[in-house]
Amino acid sequence: RAIEKLVRSYEGRPARLLDVSRQSVIFESTHALADCLSLIDADCEVVLLQVRNRLTDAYDARALSQGYRDVNLSLRFDTPEARALGIDLHVCEVQLLLAGFAARKSDSGHKRYVAFRNARGR
Repeated sequence: RAIEKLVRSYEGRPARLLDVSRQSVIFESTHALADCLSLIDADCEVVLLQVRNRLTDAYDARALSQGYRDVNLSLRFDTPEARALGIDLHVCEVQLLLAGFAARKSDSGHKRYVAFRNARGR
């Protein structure tokens, strides 16, 4: 998938790949998700590079992701340990999502999304 993204979406520029390290955190409520986001934002050892809020009404989930929504974070860790290991510039992706949307990432839901994404050429 990484090579596919480089060719289709990133013009062959590997520095644009931000989801090589990715994790999802699932929440039962928007309140719990917002609390987690606040904690991440307040952590001085986390450098929050980008927040893509796909829960807003402005995000057209039907047209862009077949109804899937999340809050997608690009972040890195700036700690003495991370600097010593030379990984302080490594960007990680964290997907904060509600349990109802997590169900869309099931095997069959993900297969439908891959077909949708491929049809869009992304």
